[in-house]
Order: sequence, then structure tokens, then C-alpha cells
Amino acid sequence: MSNATATPAAEARCLRCGRKIKTGSYGPKCAAKIRQAAIAEARADFTPDQQAKAEELIRDGGLVPVRATARNGNLFRAVSSKGDATYLVTAHGCGCRAGVQGRRCYHLLAARTLAIASRRSLAKAA
Repeated sequence: MSNATATPAAEARCLRCGRKIKTGSYGPKCAAKIRQAAIAEARADFTPDQQAKAEELIRDGGLVPVRATARNGNLFRAVSSKGDATYLVTAHGCGCRAGVQGRRCYHLLAARTLAIASRRSLAKAA
């Protein structure tokens, strides 16, 4: 007979609050808070009108995921405000007239918001 005792497996803890979690780096509440902070940071560079249009675009389903790209993240197809044209957009750039001219458009904000909100798990803090 052996006197060896089984050591319990190291329990996972949330990197933000330290609570015990089952999997991942953050607990669900902390992950939601981190996502909300990231969305608020992304929205800060846009006007209130652009923010409202981006929210409407997302709410109406006018931003459709096309595919994930290695260089720019997720690629979306966005519908114009008049509904007569569509544009390809990533979190880094948009194919609409304003985006091509290097200005920030609400399509860009909507793509950034969806990219942040769709993260299932957050990367571990370094």
C-alpha cells in the first residue's frame, strides 16, 4: 500500500477578479465587462450620429458576416443607409465612399462593434 495522496488539480481563477471558474481566462461577468469597455473605447472616436447609425445597422441585420480573413479579421457586407448599395467592411477599413477617402464611417464602427462582441473567449493577459 502506498501513502501517496492525490493532489487536487489546480483550480482555474478569473484573471480579473480571482473567482474560481471552470474554463477560460475570465469569468462570464468579467468577460462581459471587458467587452463593454472595449466597445465603449471603439465608439469614442465616432460622432453620436455615427454611433446611432451603427447601432441601427446592427439591429436591422444590415451587417452580414462574409468570412474571416487572416490579415484583417472578419469581413462583413454592409448595406448603405438608403439600402441601394452594399460595401465590404472590416474593423480596419470600409469600401464605402467615406471609407475609401480615409474617413471614419458608421459601417466601420458597426464592424468593430460586432468583432468585439463576437469574441467568445478573451486572450489571456500577458
